[in-house]
Amino acid sequence: MKEKFTVKATAKKIYKRKLMMRISTIMISFLLLTMSLLYCILYIVNTKGNFTISLDPNLKATKDIVISATSDFKEKPLLLETPALDYMDNISESWLPKDIDNHEGAHNGNNYLAYTFFVKNEGETKTNYIVSIDILSVIKNVDEAIRVAVYTNGKKEVYAKKSKSTKQPENNTIEFENSSQVMMKVRKNFKNNEVDKYTVVVWLEGDDPECKDDILGGEMKMKMSLAEDKGN
Repeated sequence: MKEKFTVKATAKKIYKRKLMMRISTIMISFLLLTMSLLYCILYIVNTKGNFTISLDPNLKATKDIVISATSDFKEKPLLLETPALDYMDNISESWLPKDIDNHEGAHNGNNYLAYTFFVKNEGETKTNYIVSIDILSVIKNVDEAIRVAVYTNGKKEVYAKKSKSTKQPENNTIEFENSSQVMMKVRKNFKNNEVDKYTVVVWLEGDDPECKDDILGGEMKMKMSLAEDKGN
């Protein structure tokens, strides 16, 4: 009897061991699949460039609002993308070209991102739309010294995080909307066949007190969006 019991116990152990091995294999496979999917998602995000501009499909479908990298509107995509810079050193705003608003499409320069695009109302009635710039990701607090200039039909506004020391807006800047958004405005009374021109410039401000060695190797990704004004 004792011998039979020993054999039975060993068989159970073998069965349990095989079961555990199967469960472990399934779990490892699942983890590997999850990690692979996560890697693909991160890869896609990181290869989208540092700055993109997107148009809400509903705004195009219901209001006939279109965007284009050129003033002739030969192409009217839903997404525009500026090529990423491999490296961005700190510069001063005064170093930026004086004619930086007189271009079309991507026109990056030494140590700054720049993109000019156009918005047109091809609908039959006037409408409103919301324009915003959202922060998608920040590495090593580089947003503390970043500047984002937005030219709207020639009018320039510069956005920055408020000073860490004074808790006030940096000199000659408008404070970020919040920790995840640079700016947000409503464009009202956008008339039929009217065209808006935007130029967005991003650089690392060397005169900012937060522009220190600590942010070396940092990265910031942003997305500019044109969305339907639900209250319109």
